[in-house]
Amino acid sequence: MKRLFLLVVCLLLQQRQTRSDEGTSCKPVTASFCQGLGYTSSPFPNGAQGFSLRQIGLMVETACSPHIATLMCRVVVPECGSENESRKKPCRALCEEVKRDCDSTLRAKWLFWPMRLRCDALPESNCVQGQVIPVTQASPVTCQPITVPLCNDLPYTETILPNTLGHSTQQQAGTEMQKFAPLVRVGCSPHLKRFLCSVYTPKCVSGRPQPPCRTLCEQARSGCASVMSSYGVQWPETVRCEAFTTESCEQIVPQQVQMRINERTTCKPIAASFCQGLGYTSSPHPSGAQGFTLQPIGQIVETACSPNVATLMCRVAVPECSSGDDSRVKPCRSLCEKVKRECESTLRAKRLSWPSKLQCESLPESNCVQGQTVTVTRAPTGTCQPITVPLCKDLLYTDTVLPNILGHRTQEDAGLEVHQYFPLVKVECSPDLKPFLCSVFTPKCVSGRPQPPCRTLCERARAGCEQLMNKFGVPWPESMKCEAFTTESCEDALIPGPTESSKLTCQPITTSFCKDLPYSDTLLPNALGHNTQEEANRALSVFLPLVQYGCSPHLKLFLCSAYFPKCVSGKAQPPCRTLCEQARSGCEQLMNRFGLNWPENLKCEAFTTNSCEQYGVSSSGAICEPITIPMCQGLSYNQTVFPNLLGHTSQVEAVSKMSFFSSLAQTMCPADIQLFLCRVYAPQCVEGQVQPPCRSLCEKAKRNCEGLINSFGVFWPDELQCYTFPEEMCVSEDDRKEMLRAEGVLAKLNAGGYTVHGKSLSLKTARLLLTLMDADKTGDLDVVEFFKLEHHVAVIRREYVGNYNSRDPNAVTKPQLMKAVADHDFDLDEETFRALWYEYSAEGGIDYDKYVAALTKLQILKDRFNSHLLNLSCDCKIASFSFKQFMKSTII
Repeated sequence: MKRLFLLVVCLLLQQRQTRSDEGTSCKPVTASFCQGLGYTSSPFPNGAQGFSLRQIGLMVETACSPHIATLMCRVVVPECGSENESRKKPCRALCEEVKRDCDSTLRAKWLFWPMRLRCDALPESNCVQGQVIPVTQASPVTCQPITVPLCNDLPYTETILPNTLGHSTQQQAGTEMQKFAPLVRVGCSPHLKRFLCSVYTPKCVSGRPQPPCRTLCEQARSGCASVMSSYGVQWPETVRCEAFTTESCEQIVPQQVQMRINERTTCKPIAASFCQGLGYTSSPHPSGAQGFTLQPIGQIVETACSPNVATLMCRVAVPECSSGDDSRVKPCRSLCEKVKRECESTLRAKRLSWPSKLQCESLPESNCVQGQTVTVTRAPTGTCQPITVPLCKDLLYTDTVLPNILGHRTQEDAGLEVHQYFPLVKVECSPDLKPFLCSVFTPKCVSGRPQPPCRTLCERARAGCEQLMNKFGVPWPESMKCEAFTTESCEDALIPGPTESSKLTCQPITTSFCKDLPYSDTLLPNALGHNTQEEANRALSVFLPLVQYGCSPHLKLFLCSAYFPKCVSGKAQPPCRTLCEQARSGCEQLMNRFGLNWPENLKCEAFTTNSCEQYGVSSSGAICEPITIPMCQGLSYNQTVFPNLLGHTSQVEAVSKMSFFSSLAQTMCPADIQLFLCRVYAPQCVEGQVQPPCRSLCEKAKRNCEGLINSFGVFWPDELQCYTFPEEMCVSEDDRKEMLRAEGVLAKLNAGGYTVHGKSLSLKTARLLLTLMDADKTGDLDVVEFFKLEHHVAVIRREYVGNYNSRDPNAVTKPQLMKAVADHDFDLDEETFRALWYEYSAEGGIDYDKYVAALTKLQILKDRFNSHLLNLSCDCKIASFSFKQFMKSTII
């Protein structure tokens, strides 16, 4: 994953070149459903980026429109040159027609219109209008014995090519399959090998390849995706399970039929309290059918969002025996749709999600359970009992209550099952594993009810131990998936005991990545299981290209809040959900373009909004953001928030509104005006709230500036009238702690646009400027000194651009420099001026950098001479030649 992230920026820059290269590397079109369309070669014979050839083939074979093949193939397997020649692309009208024709057919077959295929992106004219291509069965091809070594011992022995990935020979298929060999050897899933072979060497049935089974794919992926993820590798896009259907599953996975038969004969009593009184008492899945977890189902039922919610949820997640084949004991589709409508707002308010496996369209329409109103009550309170399970005897709580969420009714049962995790607890792969396991197997008893497990605690334990479990071929248990829990009980679960809290002390953030945040102290271990800042920084570094690319202004703060959480009174503040969602919405699409998914351990649903104010997010949703306005960078604060005090909604808008008055004020007025303007246009943000400037700061800036700008016919803006600013709860001064040295001065001048034709000042000139403005002789500048420096450079730059920029080359001549020296009131004799000219001129003139340097040097000498006069002990009059002599002796 790290390597992939580091490639993001490079790949973005290379895309244009890549596209031009692709146009010249045409290959034969191999997909049988794209034959006979008038072209035979394509730069993407296996499908353009973002499309699954398998999925497109299934859509074309529905024959839902006479033009389906023309549209899909010309988009997904485009004709060579079609990227630049619209006449080879399908027309927008054709796309819209096919989409209308195919809508109901595709929905009925659980196929989905490709997200990347947008009709409005296609041309309206000079394009392919459509040609009726009869969709026929591919011409029979000869079955061939399987020779790929990995697939030699399957229940079938013959295959047929090309497969769905476009491999035309078994040698090609076998070579590519080798990358999965380590996963097959590890045994992360017993279904992986059979699934891979069904894709690379599909079973030959009547001269046609049998398509892969979606269920088999999902079983393989659920077992192996976490192993792959731990090594930074995602489940391949080319074998996405969503691209397959379940039509061939009975033939590929015959054992599932037997499993259903076995399920009917292995019914067990239903333990879930919320599924009692529904007319049946036993189920083949008392702990929840595959894909369902009882914890969230119970939370949904207990909302009582619909009188039929218990009937629907239980009959799907804890089905009645025989429900696998008997539709009359399944809930009806109309009942499901009714409950979904009634519960939508309630579930959203409680941050609960409708089960993804519960699709109303898959339920029967008749001969089914229409619904029965079940009064949903809280489960009866049980009796708290002292914990006897050895692993959980030294917790912060001492009493538990059963049954737990896994259905264990006695501590003996719970203790036997939790004991299998004892080796993991012993090796201390995560300090959170033990408290999490005990919260599941022996939950804390609160008023006679079990306290549900904490999602954050689960994710910490999983982050620390899953990789170790995967090394031994053991996946994280499905029954303890962190997504099944909430964060409601986390405050109680995460309170450290007395011995722990004494060890937890805030520590200054040392990583440079997170040093310019609204906070400076952190506390480890973090929620992701990192115990040191070095460890957290290594893990965080993989996101650096995304932050540099700027996909979201909130990404950096969110990442730092997760890896280096803010420490307040010895307690770490959990990441903010709002911040996570903002970062994810800006960056996830970019990540997906490169085959990357948003990290599982940073899922926004795992966080709450409780700590958002600590990370600069107000209750209204306003979020602090880094200051990007060049004039306002380098202040005592670096975070602002919008809308600002004048109603501007972004920093871009603020810059455009302040540009004219700001440029004039910077040139004419003292530094106070810039401090004041920044606090109005880019106000300081603290916990998502605007910190306005005080009326006194406004009055000081106006007093020092208004008279100067009035002389140019410019008046103080109405929106900046000082009476509109508060006298209390405001900022009256700006204390600058960080100081600028010469390198920083040069960087800020360049960022502020103090260049001419792209040519910036030199570091040597920056050092002269620093010397001029460094009133306290510290070797660096505070914010006021730097603003004065900007004023000095702005005056000289305006003078240079206005008077000398039209020359070719752009340079100041000797007579022009002599006039400029006189205009700036530097009284030099001819010999001194000649020495100054020879020092800074080149090829008959002085460029912008040398011009600034020359005038700055003269100003430094003049200031030093005047300073010397002020320090004389007597009230002496110095003749004019004394200054000339001083300049002469210094320059020559």
